[in-house]
Amino acid sequence: MRANTVLLLCTAWLLAFANFRAWKLLAALDPGGLPHWLFLLCLGVLLAMTILVLLLPLSFKWAIKPWLVIVLLCAAGAAFFMDDFGAVVDRHTLRSVFETNAREAGEWLSWRMAWKIGATGVLPALLVLWTRIDWQPFPRELWSRAKLALIVVAASAVAIGVGGRGVASSLRNQRELGHVINPMAIASGLYAYVDNARPQAAIVVQPLGRDATRPAAPTGTKPQVLVFIAGESVRAASWGLSGYARQTTPQLARLPVTNFTDVRSCGTDTAVSLPCMFSNLGRKDFSERAALGRENALDVLAHAGVDVAWFDNNTGDKGIARRVHETELQNSTDPAWCSARNCFDGILVDALKKTLAATHDGSVHGDRVIVLHVKGSHGPAYYQRYPKEFEHFTPVCRSNELQTCTPEQIRNAYDNSVLYTDSIIASVIGTLQDDHAIDGAVLFVSDHGESLGENGLYLHGAPYAFAPDVQTRIPMTLWLSDGFRQRNGVAADCLARQAAQPWSHDNIFDFLLGMMHVRSSAYRPQLDPLRQCRA
Repeated sequence: MRANTVLLLCTAWLLAFANFRAWKLLAALDPGGLPHWLFLLCLGVLLAMTILVLLLPLSFKWAIKPWLVIVLLCAAGAAFFMDDFGAVVDRHTLRSVFETNAREAGEWLSWRMAWKIGATGVLPALLVLWTRIDWQPFPRELWSRAKLALIVVAASAVAIGVGGRGVASSLRNQRELGHVINPMAIASGLYAYVDNARPQAAIVVQPLGRDATRPAAPTGTKPQVLVFIAGESVRAASWGLSGYARQTTPQLARLPVTNFTDVRSCGTDTAVSLPCMFSNLGRKDFSERAALGRENALDVLAHAGVDVAWFDNNTGDKGIARRVHETELQNSTDPAWCSARNCFDGILVDALKKTLAATHDGSVHGDRVIVLHVKGSHGPAYYQRYPKEFEHFTPVCRSNELQTCTPEQIRNAYDNSVLYTDSIIASVIGTLQDDHAIDGAVLFVSDHGESLGENGLYLHGAPYAFAPDVQTRIPMTLWLSDGFRQRNGVAADCLARQAAQPWSHDNIFDFLLGMMHVRSSAYRPQLDPLRQCRA
């Protein structure tokens, strides 16, 4: 075949087999007065021409086959997640892909993934490699590609001329399309990711809160220990304390905790939400690079003399804890908590008990903030997130192919993972309650929510502008020991009123500083949920 024929066949293949999600959205648009068939024809021409523009630059000898193979395989992978999980592709999605670990990546592997990517990606890639391209002298090939580019321009002009008004008005508010048109979404997401993730070595970390101080503790007072539990994929819609029909938080319901009922996340994936909640940038000004370029709440606490430690059973700290003591536990081989698949979050409770012992043996002095980054309800294998004894809701989905399970099975497996998170938080509270040598507090905040198949969406990561409520509304729960409450002078009735107000990850930075009595120019009392409640 001639090279142009190969390009056109690959374009047709991608248009037909890698864009089911895009076609589903396009077919539902208002044609704006055009006959629906003509509207879709114009959209199809524009979509095909856009794909062809992506393929043209590397369409010459020695480059065309590797380039087409890469595009076909990547598009097939993206199409699998778009079609099966309702995912979108942007720089945040790609960051999650690039920053995953082998154990987490292995949880996605399935026969369904293999045959779908094989049929829509590997098969056409093999056909491209098998095809003998009839190459002409370079000047003729260049002219041939130029003619193809002219066809692209002409066809696009005709499509815009015929249906431009209807297409433009229909697409104006469909921002999701830019993240599902395949493979352009991959190209634009990759460009944004690379642009945002320039070498971190070049980032100069700006100091923050270097003036931080804390008032001297009265003689004879106990050390204060605040345990911050960073949750994973727990949504408020499935949190028993937030009014869920099922009691997924039975242990916390028996404890004197305060549940904040209206809390929003900074993002819809861990790579954004986790660093954002410890940053003072806020959701509107947050970017990964900006967060890496300045110190965060943990640094300010350390400047004030607080001992800070981070224990991780998830996918890492995303650069937050690089200047404090950090312990990775997700790859532990402790047989009490870990299997070949993953480690249960109970390993973090064990780590907490061991580090509290360091407070008592004198190796750590003064007040402490300990962060526990849990595995929580990380999907799609929800059934792997909890020990067998927490399988209260049945039957459960025992697969990472959520589409093969019923909505009830998915919800049961997810709710069991929330039950286990409830147990972990209660165990942390119990550990602090039993330690009479300290005044303890526990703050649990989820990083983002989760979709369980509502409107065809699974997991999380939807662009924030059109993310469903279940991915952005999260639980936040606070427990204060009597000693910690007295030291903070927190009035119970005021705390209850504040818990009913709207809050977000934007408040966590100042929440943490306020709870540890940090005085600093970086502290913004108007953003601290407990500021009005302190005597």
